[in-house]
Amino acid sequence: MKSVFIFITVCFFGQLNQVMNTGRADVIDNIARCFATGNSKELAVYLSSMVSLSTLEDNNTYSKNQTEMLLRNFFDKYNFRGAKIIHRLDTNASNRYVVLELMGTKQKFRVSLSLKDFNSEFLITDIRIEPVE
Repeated sequence: MKSVFIFITVCFFGQLNQVMNTGRADVIDNIARCFATGNSKELAVYLSSMVSLSTLEDNNTYSKNQTEMLLRNFFDKYNFRGAKIIHRLDTNASNRYVVLELMGTKQKFRVSLSLKDFNSEFLITDIRIEPVE
């Protein structure tokens, strides 16, 4: 009877861990979708209160609202038709790192994102956008 209880307990916690990790992994897919569609308003949900932003024209730290506005301008300037996750590190309990390739009509960009765990929610703290030559 004791071994059955241990087996059920191990299975329960294994399923719970899988559900928790699945929710965390989905944030990366959601962020990639926001970049692919150029949706700065939806992307703002995943921004921390302060974000280090480096684009073609600028490199500074901005508030969440300022970052959303700058990304909206960037998305408006380049018409994006898709994004592909090139690399992702999501094994660390408190940090995530993602590299995306954005495909515009005339140009491609490499986007590097750093995310940090804030009260069990991963938020973007750093965005680097570079043209792909």
